Amino acid sequence: MQLYQFITLVSTFTCPLLTKSEIAPVLINKFELAHPGFLTLLRTWTLNSTSWALFISCFNAIPETTDSVYSVPNIGQQLTTQITPTLITNQITWPNGIVSADPLVEYSMIVPSGFLVPGKTNGNLYFISESTITPLVPRDKKNWFYHDAEFKDMDGDGSIDIIAARANVPLIGKPTTQLIWLKNPGNRTITGPWKLNYLLSDGGPDIQVQFVIVDSLQVLFANSFFERKLQMFWSDSDPFWNDTTKLHVRHIDYEPLTYAYVQLTVDLNGDNKPDLLVTVNDEFNGSLIAYELPPSGEIRTGNFVKHILALGFKPLTPTKGRGAPGQGIAIQFYSLAIRKKPILILSGDDDGCVYLLEAIHDNDPSNWEYSTTIIHKSEKSTIGQVTVEDVDNDGYLEMFVPAYNENIVYIYRLMEK
Repeated sequence: MQLYQFITLVSTFTCPLLTKSEIAPVLINKFELAHPGFLTLLRTWTLNSTSWALFISCFNAIPETTDSVYSVPNIGQQLTTQITPTLITNQITWPNGIVSADPLVEYSMIVPSGFLVPGKTNGNLYFISESTITPLVPRDKKNWFYHDAEFKDMDGDGSIDIIAARANVPLIGKPTTQLIWLKNPGNRTITGPWKLNYLLSDGGPDIQVQFVIVDSLQVLFANSFFERKLQMFWSDSDPFWNDTTKLHVRHIDYEPLTYAYVQLTVDLNGDNKPDLLVTVNDEFNGSLIAYELPPSGEIRTGNFVKHILALGFKPLTPTKGRGAPGQGIAIQFYSLAIRKKPILILSGDDDGCVYLLEAIHDNDPSNWEYSTTIIHKSEKSTIGQVTVEDVDNDGYLEMFVPAYNENIVYIYRLMEK
């Protein structure tokens, strides 16, 4: 593997003060559930048609206990009714954000699991289809935890494989982070475990991975919280990625920050080009950052232009192990006023808030200033992974907010004032 080093051009703007928005969140419902951490909306097959289902990962910090995953089928028809989630499983240790596994089996999912909390480090990637729950990663002498999964035929055998980042964080000593892939055995039904292969056996990403095609080249964006890296991978043998001698990696940003989430968006600034949206989760000065991709044809060597959209986030109680903000998502908000730039919804994680960010200069692709509005606030609760969709097809977005310590999931409708 070859490592490429380039200077990153940085463009920084001061974060605007909290302002009033033209978008009004309206609380339409809430329901109780113990320790909701991650919310995910997936399309499922219900009553001979597809509909949105809300999936909820719940966990506690009690060592050597298992945790639960719930669902609310056909959530669009239950927005204003009394909601009672359905238990899918209570046998997974610390389930994280759920990933659609439709590339493997339609209407299936992967539950990445495990975390650095003592007694909760033995994670896996669980494949769930209907009532079948299958751990796919072989057992190891070390305990690993997982937050994401991607899908690609890595070796050209016609079967879709799984790519993931993972971490082992001992109580004493340096964390180990790896980029791995699991070879699909090609059986007609999904059984486990799958064969484990390494793209990086140490110093790899540990949270998110995302395959995208840029300039006809398939690349993998990935981040490391523990190694403090934000990187891009590609292979000279693309579309095959099983030969590590053909694999290349470059830094997107050399600043050693605790990169928590990375997502390629369709377009953040209205120039019809994709951008990266990245969260830095920190105890004292967390931030939300955007990166413009290099010009066409220069993805391997060009500069990623950096824009700090918002900063200064910190937990309600700044202590070791806590941080802010959480994951940010870009959403096209359809309103009476035509918007060229999407709105951004940001979980505050341990600061107890959910934020709405709106471009101040919607018609200027060169301007990256955003207004910031608190649209949900808790005085005592961590806010987990927020999810947003128009689940009832009425033209308005619904926002689902997990308040971990309150044991409540809030449901808002985003309306225009």
